[in-house]
Amino acid sequence: MAWAAGHLLQGGKYTIEKVLGEGRFGITYLAKDAKGERVVIKTLNDALLNDSDFNRFEQNFVKEAFKLAKCQHPHIVRMLEEPFLEQEPSQNKELWCIAMEYVAGIDLAHRQSAILSIEEARCYIQQIGEALMVVHQKQIVHRDVKPANIMIRSGKSEAVLIDFGLARDFDRKLSASVLDTEAEPNFAAPELYSRTAELRAYTDIYSLAATLYNLLTGQLPTSAKERQLNNTALKLPKEINPQISDKVNRAILRGMELDAQKRPKSVEEWLDDLGWKREAIGGSNPQIEAESNRQTRLAEQQVKLGVANLWIAVVIGILSILVTVLLAMYGDQLKSIFGNPDSPSSSEPSPATTSTPQISPIKSLPKK
Repeated sequence: MAWAAGHLLQGGKYTIEKVLGEGRFGITYLAKDAKGERVVIKTLNDALLNDSDFNRFEQNFVKEAFKLAKCQHPHIVRMLEEPFLEQEPSQNKELWCIAMEYVAGIDLAHRQSAILSIEEARCYIQQIGEALMVVHQKQIVHRDVKPANIMIRSGKSEAVLIDFGLARDFDRKLSASVLDTEAEPNFAAPELYSRTAELRAYTDIYSLAATLYNLLTGQLPTSAKERQLNNTALKLPKEINPQISDKVNRAILRGMELDAQKRPKSVEEWLDDLGWKREAIGGSNPQIEAESNRQTRLAEQQVKLGVANLWIAVVIGILSILVTVLLAMYGDQLKSIFGNPDSPSSSEPSPATTSTPQISPIKSLPKK
C-alpha cells in the first residue's frame, strides 16, 4: 500500500505529496523537504515484504544507493543523503528509502517530437555519454540506459541519467530470469540475458546507441533477443531518416553489434566514431565552457598577482633587515660623517651634507 499524501518521513523531514511511479520492485514518490524544496523518495514496493526473495531485493536496493553515491556528475541524478529506514504501517515492518534530487522536466520517452534533430540528439547523447564515463570509471554498469531513464530539465538542454536500480559491478554475473522481467528489450544488450557473459562498458554502449537510434528515427530498434533468435535484421537508421549521415549511421550500427567484442570498448571511443568529440565535462553548452575558461583565466591571473606581491613583500623585508643591521654596525661612523642632529650648533661651518631621499613603500601591482 503506497504512502498517502501528507505522510511524514524521517521524523517530519520529508512530506509525501504523490506517487510518481510504481513498478514491480519499487515505488517513487514526489515529496517536499523541511525547506519546501521538492525531492524524490524511492523505496521498495511494500508488496514485496512477504516475498521469499525480499532480503535479496532489499540488499540490491541499498546497494543501488551506494552505487549512486559513488557517481558524482552534473548529468547523473544526485542522492541527497544516506539510505534511511521508514516504518510501513500496514505490515508493521520497515522499508529502506532513498532521497534524491527532483529533476523537473520530462524524460526522452515522452518527448514532444518523435524524431529529434541531429544537434539536439547529439547534445543529450554526449551529456549522457560523459555521465556513463564516470559510471564506468567506478567499475559499474548502469544496464538500463534508455529514453525513459533520461530526464531533460525544464527550460534547459540538460540531460540527467536516472534510475540505478539495475546497476551492477563489472565482476558480477546476472541470472537471465531477473533480466527477463526487468530489462526493456529494445534497449538491452544481448549479454544481459546470459548467465556467463561479462558486463562491461560496451553493455551500456549498446543501450546508448539504441537510444540514439530511437531519437533519430522515432522508432524502437529491433530487440537483441529477436535479432539473435529469429535472425531478424536491424533496419538501418539512415533508411528511416535520410538526414542521418553515413558516419552516424555506421556508429549506431557498431554500437549495436550483437557481438560485444565488435563494439567500442569505451563510450569515448564510440563518441569519436560519431565524430562527436568530448567537450567540457558536465555538458556541451558553449556558454558554460566559455564561463569556465574565463574563471580559469581569472584564477591564473590572481595566482600570478599573488606571487608577484609576495616577492615584493620579501624584497622589502630583506631591505628593512639590511638597513637595521647597517645602522647597528656602523651607526657611530655615520654620525661622525653626517653629524648628530641632536648636538648643539657649532660656530665652525658644518660640512656639506646631502639629503637622503626617502624610499616610498612599493605598492602592490594593479589588478588586471
